[in-house]
Amino acid sequence: MKKISNYLYIGLLGFFIFNFFFKNQAEADAKKSYENYKAGKAIFIDVREEAEVKDGMIKGALWIPLSKLEADPIKETKRIKQLTAEKEIFIYCRSGSRSGRAQSLLKEAGVSSVNMGGYSGLVNESLPIQTGP
Repeated sequence: MKKISNYLYIGLLGFFIFNFFFKNQAEADAKKSYENYKAGKAIFIDVREEAEVKDGMIKGALWIPLSKLEADPIKETKRIKQLTAEKEIFIYCRSGSRSGRAQSLLKEAGVSSVNMGGYSGLVNESLPIQTGP
């Protein structure tokens, strides 16, 4: 019985380590995604909170904090559908966790999107930035 519990603990530890390092990775190439944005085929949505976006955000991104999306998902999803009409949606946050949550909320409403992971990763890919709202 002790051996089984040891394997269970090792398995759970492995699961959490894997998810920590790999789950929140970007699902698309940042530079190609931004090229699609510049061609009018895509939009970036920043779901970080106000204090975070004051330091900068991807140039041209919509700012819709996850807290606002969670507070009224029907209203915000409808707004996103109107603003993004037929465009691919790329969502990012600080690390990729909140953008994954936002992606799930949009999926529940029938809106397809791509989790781009964290802001610093996008900046490291040399995407242009602007000051936040």
